[in-house]
Amino acid sequence: EIDGLKKTISSAQEEIKDLDVKGNKGFKNFSEAAKKAGKAVGSALKAAGAAVMAAGAALIGLAVSTKDYQESQAKLKTAFETAGSSAEVAKKTYDELYRVLGDSDQAVEAANHLAQMTQNQKELEQWTTITQGVYATFGDSLPIESLTEAANETAKTGELTGALGDALKWAGISEEDFQAQLLACNDEAEREALIRNTLIGVYGKAAEGYEK
Repeated sequence: EIDGLKKTISSAQEEIKDLDVKGNKGFKNFSEAAKKAGKAVGSALKAAGAAVMAAGAALIGLAVSTKDYQESQAKLKTAFETAGSSAEVAKKTYDELYRVLGDSDQAVEAANHLAQMTQNQKELEQWTTITQGVYATFGDSLPIESLTEAANETAKTGELTGALGDALKWAGISEEDFQAQLLACNDEAEREALIRNTLIGVYGKAAEGYEK
């Protein structure tokens, strides 16, 4: 719109330069040029105003969507710091999950579950690999946030549940046998390690293929 306004002004200037200053003819030419320029400039300014309003509305919409993202990141940061980790680790975990899932809400939810389960960066990276492999194998039919939630609950209670059971069963692992292994574990950390190592063994290659 500004470029259009510049062209209009430039055109008006050219007409003024060509003004015949000899008497009435010159004044008439000037008046017509001024009227034409005035109308064109007014129209351009109206269009520019509309463009500015549209841009303002877009910025307001962006602010709303950004607000949701900021709130999600704040929750994620809190979850990781509560678990003894850091905001940097939270952001990296989120980025890796989002890169796989392409969905912010799913990535935040899954990352929150992992924050409660894992003890270090290596374990987080392995869980990211697991989510990648499961997603590559089953897509949306086995939601990653459901898997991490079920894994978290199973590690805490020792009872195989939800999407974790599906991830094992669909890979040909007996749920009964795995439940027996869970019962043989001494604590939550051992159960988490059992779950993680089993899933890495099953879905690690799928994750490598998906990454390539």
